[in-house]
Amino acid sequence: MRVITRIQFQEAPELQEIDWESELKTFQSIEYPQYYCQPFHSVLGGWLSEAAAVRNRTAMEAVLENAHPQKSLGVREEIAQLFPENARRILDFGAGIGDDGAAIARRLPNAKVTAWEASPFMIIVGRLLHKNLPNLDWQHGLVENTRLPDNSVDAINMTYVLHECPDEIKQVILQECLRILSPGGVIVVTDSLPGDLHSYRGFFEPYKEQWLKINPDQLLKEAGFIEIKAYQFAYPTWTRVGQKPNSI
Repeated sequence: MRVITRIQFQEAPELQEIDWESELKTFQSIEYPQYYCQPFHSVLGGWLSEAAAVRNRTAMEAVLENAHPQKSLGVREEIAQLFPENARRILDFGAGIGDDGAAIARRLPNAKVTAWEASPFMIIVGRLLHKNLPNLDWQHGLVENTRLPDNSVDAINMTYVLHECPDEIKQVILQECLRILSPGGVIVVTDSLPGDLHSYRGFFEPYKEQWLKINPDQLLKEAGFIEIKAYQFAYPTWTRVGQKPNSI
């Protein structure tokens, strides 16, 4: 599915000058699942649009305006602090334009951080915004099936991903995380408080009723993670850090 919207944005000139048609030709085709092909946040084309990609940071700055003195970018820096200093292979799942991955890459310059994202539009914008980070690379693909080897990464980040997935896909994604993490590896999950999606008037959130029933600790425990630690440094979000057991 490919939906391209032509809207004028008040953004950095380099984003206004993107040759979208040429950039998109460099990506391989993906068969997107039905749940992903929806107009999330009431944007035509949802994540598969120029609009969502170019507006992403502005939208997150608005959502987290009162959550941190530095708004969404401050929240990203807080998340980055949760990753162990000895981690060398880190994935940022559902990376969007890569602001989380960039914060982690800056904090851990000896780590290889991969921003894993299904939308080529997001990757195109993210590559421009974070082009000066040599330890941040990009992977175009769905996170449900990475095809990575078992026990091959040290840590995984997911921010604002699970609330946009139906319940069955949440568990598929978490099981994939558990599979590819090394024993003792860390997962950091940050998302909206269960009832907060209902406050986003004008934003289409297809799974907000399911999200009302979410218990973050139970979600990770049922997937097989242990040593769950809770953080809430940015209202209205929650953050959980869990570990893969040393033996499964």
